[in-house]
Amino acid sequence: MKFEHQLGWVKGIQFGGYLAALDRGDLAREGLDVDMVAGGPGTDYRTLVSSGRALVSESNVAGMIDGALRGQPLVAFAAVMQRDPGAIMSPADRPIRTVHDMVGKTLGVPNSVRAQLLPLIRRAGIDPESVRLVPVGSDPSLLASGQVDGYYSWSTTAVPALRKIGFEPHWLHVSDLGVPGYGQVLIARRDTFEQQRDVLVRYTRALMRGWRWVVDHPAEAAELIVRKYAPPGTDLTEQLGQAEMMRDYILAGDARRHGLLWIDPGVFEKAVALGREAGSVPADAVVDVSRLVTQDIVKAATA
Repeated sequence: MKFEHQLGWVKGIQFGGYLAALDRGDLAREGLDVDMVAGGPGTDYRTLVSSGRALVSESNVAGMIDGALRGQPLVAFAAVMQRDPGAIMSPADRPIRTVHDMVGKTLGVPNSVRAQLLPLIRRAGIDPESVRLVPVGSDPSLLASGQVDGYYSWSTTAVPALRKIGFEPHWLHVSDLGVPGYGQVLIARRDTFEQQRDVLVRYTRALMRGWRWVVDHPAEAAELIVRKYAPPGTDLTEQLGQAEMMRDYILAGDARRHGLLWIDPGVFEKAVALGREAGSVPADAVVDVSRLVTQDIVKAATA
């Protein structure tokens, strides 16, 4: 079976388990021939899967809810990072440790994260106008240069990048503030589950092996990615830093009880509730979590 997995960014260790499963023959042993297609800043991965151009891609919990509101026929079936690595970075000598520390500060956050933070700011009894939330892209140097007081990114990618330029960050996970989520939620079309369930089970089983190897061999994994898959000039030390950080996120929570890539619909339920509080999910909108996420694939792959 041949298909495309549309990656959400350029090839790097953040996709190490997928590439390891490809390189080490885990996919081939499951009878799968997968083209790992690199993404970038303009990659609309949800649309690529919705349209059928790619069989699988990644999203996050907020992205899946947004897709449901837009009518995209997508389902989440596994999650690589059991703890959401999304975090507010700040200077280590001027850390943002709580919502109250955000008062009077300028935070660079994507619009989707802005919608998640606002209800938490209000819950804390803080005037939202006292926290300046500005949209940013994927450049953590904005924090290092002092253009913002806080910067949202994945800790697993931003921390090694900031340390590389001599900047030591503090990071506050948005999950610690009450924002439910995962890192790298695997998605496919709803009809794919109906027509090619066995393919997704075999694929998930192979990815479990790939991610297990990355977790157990971070240095070897980083070297493999830089040597064979990442764009020229990718820094090995930074990739190793990412691999070592990712380990704790991949093995967190339910992964220790149920196995790698576990996914819990309850996380999505909580996110929908937070979205309604924030106003990003309209009060009259129907978001059926049972059609948005399934444990069927990961349970079958684990068994």
